[in-house]
Amino acid sequence: MKDVTIIPTETTEISSKSMIQVCRHSLFQAPSSSIADISDPSPKRAYTRIGLYKGNIVAIRFLRRRTVDLTRSIRKELKQIREIRHENLIPFIGASVDHGHVAIFTAYCARGSLDDVLANEDIRLDNMFISSLVTDILKGMIYLHDSEIISHGNLRPSNCLIDSRWVLQISDFGLHEFKGNLYESDAKELKKALYRAPELLRNPLPPARGTQKGDVYSFGIVLFEILGCSGPWGNTELSHLEIINQVKKIDFESPFRPPLECLEAADYIVKCIKACWHEEPDHRPDIRYVRVRLKEMQAGLKPNIFDNMLAIMEKYAYNLEGLIQERTNQLTEEKKKTDALLHRMLPKSVAESLKKGDQVEAEIFDCVTIYFSDIVGFTELSANSTPLQVIDLLNDLYTCFDSIISHYDVYKVETIGDAYMVVSGLPIRNGDRHAGEIASMALHLLNEIKKFEIKHKEGEVLQLRIGIHSGHCVAGVVGLKMPRYCLFGDTVNTASRMESSGEAFKIHISHATFILLQRLGGYICEERGVIPIKGKGEMRTYWLVGEDSAQRMARIREEIIESSFSSSINSDRLSETPDLLRGPGFNLGYSFEKDIPSSSVCPFFSLHQRARMAWSAHQSQEKIRGDDLHSCQELSSRPYSKAYRYHSYNFRNPRSAPVIKFTTDSQIQI
Repeated sequence: MKDVTIIPTETTEISSKSMIQVCRHSLFQAPSSSIADISDPSPKRAYTRIGLYKGNIVAIRFLRRRTVDLTRSIRKELKQIREIRHENLIPFIGASVDHGHVAIFTAYCARGSLDDVLANEDIRLDNMFISSLVTDILKGMIYLHDSEIISHGNLRPSNCLIDSRWVLQISDFGLHEFKGNLYESDAKELKKALYRAPELLRNPLPPARGTQKGDVYSFGIVLFEILGCSGPWGNTELSHLEIINQVKKIDFESPFRPPLECLEAADYIVKCIKACWHEEPDHRPDIRYVRVRLKEMQAGLKPNIFDNMLAIMEKYAYNLEGLIQERTNQLTEEKKKTDALLHRMLPKSVAESLKKGDQVEAEIFDCVTIYFSDIVGFTELSANSTPLQVIDLLNDLYTCFDSIISHYDVYKVETIGDAYMVVSGLPIRNGDRHAGEIASMALHLLNEIKKFEIKHKEGEVLQLRIGIHSGHCVAGVVGLKMPRYCLFGDTVNTASRMESSGEAFKIHISHATFILLQRLGGYICEERGVIPIKGKGEMRTYWLVGEDSAQRMARIREEIIESSFSSSINSDRLSETPDLLRGPGFNLGYSFEKDIPSSSVCPFFSLHQRARMAWSAHQSQEKIRGDDLHSCQELSSRPYSKAYRYHSYNFRNPRSAPVIKFTTDSQIQI
């Protein structure tokens, strides 16, 4: 053992579908790296214990023996196995008889055993792989039966090792007296017995080296496992002990064997397996005749083993390419889902900056419109309901609201209890259209809340109170842990005061918002008068009561036509809408290509389709948004206030606007 350097490893039983490949140095060629590099103390992962002997990687199998007396018979065994040289038999390197370190050294196969390959779901065994593996087993067993070792006695997939060139090499043969009586755990002994011939199971003192007919039986079990890839006895509910007891029973007519009905194999293979499993050992074919009966499996294989190996490696490479492409597609799909979810929580521009690790700078918006709403009497309603009922109520309510606001060019900032906050005009500026978007959305929500049903309070109606204000504000991301997109400014404070000083089932708007809506046209407002507003003094306010749907549709048509030439709404904005927020696709028949270039029609109609479907149910309350609007900097010249600060943790990306469809005669189709 003093000439062997043990390489620290994390020996792993491969139970997953990923096969580990390490230490793939040739046994007969020293690696280019130094011994110090190879014997790096950092742990590696391997299929078995490995060491370095004369510059080559060797597999080490320690025996549960303290000492070994080198008797004449043991020396003869060592000489016999030392002289064994075949491409399909594992090369014997040597043995250690040091006290307490009795071990056997063989060549190390980097790809593990046949058992590992069959358990690896990433490797698909096609006919070329199977025929090559079966041929290697047969050639190795034929040589073994013709040698002085006579038989194997313990043939199973775990003893069929595969090197880095995908050549199968049989191991664990010979040296029976040197190994002694190796007693393993009951579970391992029972698993080994699944491959043993019935006559050997019945024999209380079977020969250590087994029999040649017993090897033929074991080969039949291994061939069944290679073809079925479901274990030595298929998908059975019997335990190992129950299977062994059934096999021991003498039954020449119908002996207990693995099921062949579900095996997808040619008839000549099935007949050969049955012959190998014959209850009478003398009626089983010898290993040479088994190779003759399975010769048809080798059709298409090259006679030269090296060329055949290259062909197998080429197939393996193609298999890996397909596997990598499949995994790449799965990763891409998962990334799309993750990005879509992220874009629902943060604006796309903000999310992309945070993903890159960049700092998101705060931004000033000259004019936006902010919407606040809450439920009148929500505190009393919560007191008379269980916590689960309150959560269900808010979930149903906000789901309804979220589905409505997705039809408008707005951004949901957050929800706090029964309060609902929405803004238009940020983070993507939309000119001066923000007042119309919020106003139309508010009318839509007010109409929908009247039809909303409380599941646990039948007959009761939620009373929504809405406030709207327009002005300037600052928006930015605050914090690094769970970052939130926040709004700051006096506009936020005033919009909240519009809501708190309003009335149930009414939309309370400020004078700044009223002026913008008058410029847009189509919105019906009633003056409320001058009222005291907490923290603001006296303000002139108005009630928003309705809108002209025909004027709104006409305005949308003008926006579509103008945007097709001025690119005011570009394709980037359309692509920013997360897929999770988009409804199913519609087959739209566009019929006014005379007015709009065909290359720009589809994106804008896709953008507005959802709003047309939603607004058609209550067209009488629709509003118009007209020609180009102007900036409203002069309407909100008050200094910023830090009294109100709203965080956003339930976000969506405001990249949608209403959808309509026009015919060639400029008639609106709803």
